[in-house]
Amino acid sequence: MRFSSATCLAVSMAALLACGPALAADEEWQHTVVVYGIGASIDGKAGVGNVTADVDVGFDDILDNLEFGAMASWRGERGRFAVVADLIYMALEQKKSGLGPFGGTRAKVEADQLIMELDGSWAVTDRLDAYGGLRYWELDNELDVVGGGPLGETLSANKTEDWVDPIVGLRYAWPLNDRWEFIVRGDLGGFGIGSDFTWHASAFANWKVSEHGSVLLGYRHLDVDYDDGSGSSRFRWDVAEGGPAAGFAWRF
Repeated sequence: MRFSSATCLAVSMAALLACGPALAADEEWQHTVVVYGIGASIDGKAGVGNVTADVDVGFDDILDNLEFGAMASWRGERGRFAVVADLIYMALEQKKSGLGPFGGTRAKVEADQLIMELDGSWAVTDRLDAYGGLRYWELDNELDVVGGGPLGETLSANKTEDWVDPIVGLRYAWPLNDRWEFIVRGDLGGFGIGSDFTWHASAFANWKVSEHGSVLLGYRHLDVDYDDGSGSSRFRWDVAEGGPAAGFAWRF
């Protein structure tokens, strides 16, 4: 992990938290913590140096390829201002055989993925928020292609890469009644500063089951196109991740 990326996130968090009291001094903070899971499919390409492999994990076999996963988010609101932090960690391993023109090539992809997001949000109306922030990526990819070389030898590569994408987006909350609320959220980012381009969209139904607790059911999609370096130092992560999601929220 590069020091500059971690410092950038820390400074941004301090700046966002400092803005809240100044913008809404007469309001108290309201907090919402969410623990959730995504039954995601993952599709795209991963490359390290001169070795490139498909990353293709369908919804039906995500649990077979997922070694570990953890997902959580926090939203702090004060008046019309809000701070949002989100964390996704997944360790994936995928093996494929029968590749190549003669079916004798095998490939293995191991990817440890950490995504952290930090946003500042402002309520434009009672239902619509505009937000901007940073999405931090850290990926550790290990690729092995057996029988993929010119003489059928094994090609292997391993590299860790991290970067920060600026993002801008909108969030819309539509209360259906006292217990149900529909929330949609979408953003664009990267713009060649971190990744070439990234976008995210989610839609959730929020069912209030108690004074403080809610159940969330919906769908989330995250897409990124990152390519940096050349030759043996090249790193590529051009992947789309998405699927149904469910979680539990606690508001206090």
